[in-house]
Parts: sequence; C-alpha cells; structure tokens
Amino acid sequence: MKTLILSLVCITSLIWADSSKGYEEVQDQCDLKILTRSLSERKTAKIRLNNGLEAYLISDPKADQSAAALSMEVGSWNDDPQYPGIAHFLEHLLFMGSETYPEENSYDKQVWDNGGTLNAYTAPDRTVYIFSVNNDAFLTTLDMFSHMFVDPLFNPSGIKRELHAVDQEHDKNIESDGSRLWMVFKETGNPNHPNALFSTGNAETLGGIPQKEVKRWHKNNYSSDRAHLVLYSTLPIEELKAQTARLFSSVPQSTTSITPSKEKLFSEKQEGNIIAVKPFKDLRSLSIEWELSPEYVQNFDNKAHSLLGYILGGRHASSLYTQLKDEGLIEDISSGMMRAGKETGLFSISFDLTPQGAEQFEVVIERCFQTLNSLKASGIPPYIFNEMKTMAKIDYEFQSRVTPYVFVQSHAQNLIDEPLETYPLKTTLPTTYNGEETEKFLANLTPESAAYFVIASPELTGIHPDKKETWTGAEYAIRKISPETLMAWNALPAHPKIALPMQNHFIPNNLKLVTSEGDGTIYVTPRPQKLVENDRGTLYFWEDTQYQVPEISWILNVYTPLIDGTARQIVLFDLFSYTLDEKLAPTLSFAQPASLGMSCYPNDMKFSLQVGGYSEKAPLLLNEILKELKNCKMTKEEFELYSAALKSNYANVGKAMPMIQGLEIYQNLLFNNAPKHPEKLAALQNLTYEDYLSFANHLLDDCYIEALFAGNMTEKEAHQTWTTIHEKFGANPYPKKDHEKKQMLTLSAFQGPYKIPAQTECLGNAAILMIQQGGMTFPKKASHSILGTALQEDFFDTLRTKQQTAYIAKAMSAEEEEQLYNLFLVQSTSHQPDELIARFELFLETYIKDFETILSEGRFELIKSNVITLLETPPTNLGQMASQLHALAFTYKGDFERREKLIAALKDLTYEDFKKDTATFLSRKNPKRIAIMLEGKQPDGKAFRYEGITAENLKVEGTYISLP
Repeated sequence: MKTLILSLVCITSLIWADSSKGYEEVQDQCDLKILTRSLSERKTAKIRLNNGLEAYLISDPKADQSAAALSMEVGSWNDDPQYPGIAHFLEHLLFMGSETYPEENSYDKQVWDNGGTLNAYTAPDRTVYIFSVNNDAFLTTLDMFSHMFVDPLFNPSGIKRELHAVDQEHDKNIESDGSRLWMVFKETGNPNHPNALFSTGNAETLGGIPQKEVKRWHKNNYSSDRAHLVLYSTLPIEELKAQTARLFSSVPQSTTSITPSKEKLFSEKQEGNIIAVKPFKDLRSLSIEWELSPEYVQNFDNKAHSLLGYILGGRHASSLYTQLKDEGLIEDISSGMMRAGKETGLFSISFDLTPQGAEQFEVVIERCFQTLNSLKASGIPPYIFNEMKTMAKIDYEFQSRVTPYVFVQSHAQNLIDEPLETYPLKTTLPTTYNGEETEKFLANLTPESAAYFVIASPELTGIHPDKKETWTGAEYAIRKISPETLMAWNALPAHPKIALPMQNHFIPNNLKLVTSEGDGTIYVTPRPQKLVENDRGTLYFWEDTQYQVPEISWILNVYTPLIDGTARQIVLFDLFSYTLDEKLAPTLSFAQPASLGMSCYPNDMKFSLQVGGYSEKAPLLLNEILKELKNCKMTKEEFELYSAALKSNYANVGKAMPMIQGLEIYQNLLFNNAPKHPEKLAALQNLTYEDYLSFANHLLDDCYIEALFAGNMTEKEAHQTWTTIHEKFGANPYPKKDHEKKQMLTLSAFQGPYKIPAQTECLGNAAILMIQQGGMTFPKKASHSILGTALQEDFFDTLRTKQQTAYIAKAMSAEEEEQLYNLFLVQSTSHQPDELIARFELFLETYIKDFETILSEGRFELIKSNVITLLETPPTNLGQMASQLHALAFTYKGDFERREKLIAALKDLTYEDFKKDTATFLSRKNPKRIAIMLEGKQPDGKAFRYEGITAENLKVEGTYISLP
C-alpha cells in the first residue's frame, strides 16, 4: 500500500510539474532518421500547451535564419454567409496591430528591418501565417507575432482602410483565368457546401462591416485548440519549449464549436457534365476532376492517388502523354490529388491542349478512360509503390536545409492533416502496398462521377457560353454528357500504345560521400578551384565538405554567336527549348521522380544549363542531355505545334496584369536583349521550318562555356565531366572578344526625368518609377543596400496601408551591369498612373525632408547590422551555394571577396554619410528617373480621372445656376 501511495504521489507530482510548465510533452512516434551529417545537431520536440495549442519545435544550431509559422484550423469555409470573405479579411487585419503593439506597421517593420520576410494566406479550411528573421531578432519578432493571436486590435480605422486592399486584391483576380475557373467551380458546385461562398470578399460583401462583427467572428473561430505552431531556430530545444509556453499560452480558447460540413463538394451540375469556360487569355486546357471520399482523404496510408498520378502524369515512351502528343492533341499533362480540406480532396487529370486538342477534347477524354480502364483491369504493380517509398525515404534521410521561411510554412500547412504524435511520418512515407485499396480507388474513377472543365475559345470547342459567373464575370456553359457517351467511355478497351512505365533506373543505390573530410562547418564564400581556362571556356570546381549531402549542382553558361538578344534569335531558342524538353521527356519522366533534374533557359546573351540532384546517376542524365542538345531536331508538324504554343504565350503577355506589362516595357527600354512580345510575334510569323533546322544544326558550332561544378564529386570527376561536355559538343572555340554583350541604358546627370505613357485593355493601372544612382562602388552599394531594406516597408506602408492606393506596392534596390538603381511599383484599380507617380514623388520628398524621423540613426544601425548578418550568413544548401559561387566566378568576374568588401564598406558607413547618399539617390537633384505609366480599364464606379477639356467646351457642356 505504501508503494502504491508513493507511486500515485510521484505520478501526481509529474502531472503538476508538466502543468506548471504550461504544456505537456507529446510522445514522438515518428521513427524516420535524418542521415545528413551537417544536420546531425538538429533536435525536435513536440508539445501541447494547456490551452490546446500544438507546437512542433526544431532547434538547429546552424540555421541561417529563424522562422515561425502558425496555422489556424479555420478558413474561408467558415465564412459568415452575411459577410462572405470575412476569413480572408481577418487574415489581413491581424497584421494591423495588437493591444500590446498597437502601431500598425510595427510587426512588418520589425521583420523587414531584421532581414526577414512575412506573409499569410487563407485556404478553405485553414489560415497560415509565416515569418523569418535573422536569429538575433527572433524572440522579439516572435513576441510581436504571438500577440497577433493573443490580443489583436481590430481598429475601426484599420478595418475601413484594409477593406480597400481586399477589394483591390479581388480586382487583381478578375482577369486571372485560374481565379475565374475556381469561381466557376464554386458557382457550379453544391450550393449547400460553404465552398459556394465568395471567399475573397470585396467592398460589396464586406463594406460597412462593424468592428463588433469582426471581433465576434474572430472570437468564435480563432481558438488555441485549433492552432498549430512551428518554430525553427538556433535556440536550444528547451528554450524553444519555454518560449512557446510563455508567448502562446495566452492565445484564447473559444467555447464555440465548429462542425465541418458533411455536404458533398460536387453537384449534379458538375458530375457527368462538361463545364466550358471562355478564357480571358489565349488558353486551352481540360481538367477531369473527381471528388474523393472523406474516408480516403483522411487515411494517410492510402497512396493510390500518388501511384496513379505518377503513371498518368508520366512522359515515358508508352505513356498517355506520348500518345496524345503523337496525335497532336496536347502540350502537357499533370495528375494528382489536391487536398482542399482535412476531409476533402480532388483527384484530377489535367491537360494543356493544342488548338486541335481543344477542338477534339472528347478524344483526349477517350484516351484517358482507355488508360484508366486498362489499369482497372491490370492493376498497378508493386514496383511502382516500392520505388515511390524508396525515394521518399531517401529524400527524407538525406535532406538538405531549405529556406527557413519555406521550411516552417510547409510544416504548418501539413500539421493540420496529421496527428502531432506521428508527424511527419505519414505525410512523408508510404507504409505498405495495398492492392485492394488501389483497385477500389480506380473503381471510383468513373465517367459518371467526374466533372469535365474545358477552358478554350468557344470557336474551338463549339460550346458557346450562356452563363456569367457572379464575381468575375467569367462566361461559361454547362453541357450534360449523354448516358450513352458515359457508358461508351466506361467500356473503352485498352489502347495498344499506352502501357505502364518501366522500372526507374535513375533511383540511386550509392549515397556515399566521396570525401570524409570536413566537419560540416559552413563557410560563407569558399574559394572554388579554377581547373581550366582556355579558348574553349573556364571551369571552376568546389568539392562539398560542408553540406555533406550525396548531391551535385552543375551550372553552365554557353555562349554561341547564334544568341544575340534579337527577337528572331530569342524566338528560335524558345523553339529549341520546346524541342529539347520534348526530346528529354522520356528521360526526365524517370529522372525527376528520382530527385534528379535539369533546366535549360536563355540567360542574357547566352543560354544556361543546370543539372542538380543525387550524384550517382547525374552523369547518366548529363549524357542524355548532351546527346539531345546536339541533335535537337523536330518534324515540320512539331514546328507548327510548338509555334502555335509560342504564339499563345507571347500574345498572353498583352493580357497579363498591368504590372507585368509595365515591367516588359521597362525591360525593353533598359536592355538591348529584351524585345517586347509584339516583336517576338512578328519574328515568329516570319520564321520557317528551315530557319529552325539551320539554327538547331549550327547553334553549337562555336561555343565558349563557363561552368561551375559543385558537390559530391572529386576533382578527377570534374575534369572527366568537362571533357565529356566538349567531346559531345564538338564545337570550335568562340573567342571572348567576339561575344555579344548585354547593354543597359544609363542616363547622365543632365538627362531626365522622363515619363513613358502606355495603354492596355486589361483591368487596372500600373506605375513604375526607376531612379538610377550610377556606377557601383562598395561605399555606394553599402548605402544602397540599407536604403533598399528600409524602403520596402516604408513604401508599402505609405502607398498601401495608409493611402490605400493598391494591393500591390513594392520598392526595391537593384544592381544590373554594375549600375545601381531603385525601383518603385504599384498596380491599382482606383488611381491613375500619373497620380501614382505624383504620390511616389511626394513620398520621396517627405522621406528626404523627414529623414531623421522616418529612418533614425538607431534604425539605421539596426538595419546595417542585419544587412551585415545576411552577408555573413552562408547559403542555405548546396544548390544556393553553387549559384552564389557561379555568379561570383562569372557575373562578378572572379571577385570572391565581394561580400567581404561590402561588409567592410557597411562597417565604415556612418549615419551622416548614409543620409547624404540617400538624398543624392532619391532627391529631385537626381533627375535620372524614368516613369512608366500604363493605363488600363477601371471597374465601374472606381474611376477617378481628370478629363481634358477646353474652357469654351466646359461652358457649353456645363450647367449654370443662379440663386432665386
């Protein structure tokens, strides 16, 4: 009895001990292990606070920054029907101050000034908030972050002003085809499901919402037991536990329960129907969608969707993709599950169609069901599951660090779906192959239960719209598919040319590191070896001894006389890229699932080739790439198809949002290698098939290659790879003196300011102001870096938060061709471009006049310290390190001490010198300004524009009155 009593006392003491801490430890049931040496010191913990908040904590002594994310299990499906969009609106309002930190932009300023970034997003069943900052600023920022959820302010003035931002965000989406399709999906779905509500909100649905209603909705829906927190920091794990309890135990717990809707997402208007949507841009796509059962979505052991998505989305030689490409019907394919909510998921097969494919989209559907019917008959073999499980395990065990912001965002998003105890085991790793479950999944993918969304011109589909979506005005039509057609699709035989993929020969077997040297110490700028420098190129090599992952990152710049920045050569290389992608499709269909990839893209007066991933099979992939680069031919039929696709891409730039169109004008004006889309369209129109063949045949006749090889390879292997590239190319030298040079327009001290007006038929206006500061010196760069950090928050706060001119308002400092400049950008549906530019100039005048108030010496020292910290912080992973070393080797001409020189200049910079530099950069004494003013359409009732008129005409058109 004494023993029993003593045991009870001990247990009670333990319970009280945990209670006094404010949390309980959650037993970790995830047995996955990280084998990456450089992550060996990382520790994790899982705790649940007394108020129900769950936290996943990661302590990493070598983290380059600290970050936090909080996901709340409440989203747009919890909207009050009286105020559609309130969940999204409240997401905005939480950034506008708390009782503890009432200054509206204090949190934003804290993050930006300390080298960080922040954001949030509202999904159907969750809302996620994220930030990252330099390590020294983490606890202060985390305190401010926590009070967003502990005591948000909901100031009436802030509510009124932020409504304009939400309204303009909706305006931005009106001409976005992705948003328009989603709104049609909502409108045609089950009207009794909360997905039918208008989730973004605008001035019409939220205008006049009282503060008490905002507070009521927040109190009922935001609750500590619906919150999932992720912290990533250099702090010890015990301190992270203590800080979590200290800062988040005060998050209130709601007494109002939330019951998820049990209604189906789909409706009778969708299942067994074609929903044809008229696009705003020149787009052609088909998406076949199935709603999955809640039981399937909730069970993480079910991976049938991943297996099927791999097969259907594959581009192997006997794939559905290859067959449809051969028939000239599609440009691309993708397949997989979209998790719309904790219990809601959609499985989709999506196609980018050719014009012929849009006309014959039912043939694409037939091929799809031929493939599905074949799989239903044969099943999915276990080797595909085993390959997927093998790669998931390898990717977890040999993971690299990712950007802290992305790291915590991903975890916060996923934590809602899996119990904390097992996380991230079920999210990451398939367990066992279940043939019966796979058969059941396939059996549910019937023609009758699918919804068929077609986006293409009615002239191609033959289906003319007779409906208009309420909030975007998207035009669409619903056509019932006949029972006979559905039955025929269900009975289609297997296609003789469509088969399962072979076993994946790119899956790595050897994951050993080539060197055991190095202790994982990460240097900011290690010095790569220059192995080769001759008339054929330059090769740098850096053997990784600090990230310690079995990966490589190879980056090549290829100079050739046939890339000169003209519209004609850019179009030819775009066609070349299309062809290369198609030629490599069967290879990449296996390499990419094995975490080995490549990219090839135009890069100023050259093209760049990158290969990255696990090192063992990288040479195999490179050999395939080099073979196709040298033999990148296409048929005449393919030439017509690829030309049609390019024509659509170029034309769609003219229908992009005004900010994108304005940046195209800006790029074309400043650089000699950035033709506008009408120039590309004209060049494409004049090209012949023979022109392309000549280009492809001679592209690599003369070459100069700049390369950096980094990662898990030896110096000998680097030499061998370099030799292989030159042997495969078989090119003549291309002397550096003959290389085409990128040029930048620079203004003298006696030129400007200039304004360039332009027009667009799209919704909204764009204003872009560029101010040039002249050639780069390290003292000027130091001031420029600090100023750029300060301006991004100050400009946003003034133009968006305070003045409410726009949803998009950005300021940045940049360097091109050793020239420094500042860029200010706003897209607005309420203010004209000339007024916006005037507001930019007023902002800058005020900035100079009130400089010591806006950017005090204390704030200057803080930002300077954080800019130095960022420069002293090593790249996060091998890929980022390779990109940095490649840029230093070639863009900055081998100046590997560039960071150290800038750090020294920053340390020498005084507040007085910075103040003088800022005035020199931004004041009206610097006329080197170019304003691009793009004027588009404005929504009804929002236009405020001064119309030109003569006094005489105004007298005629006006009305004169007199007092009685």
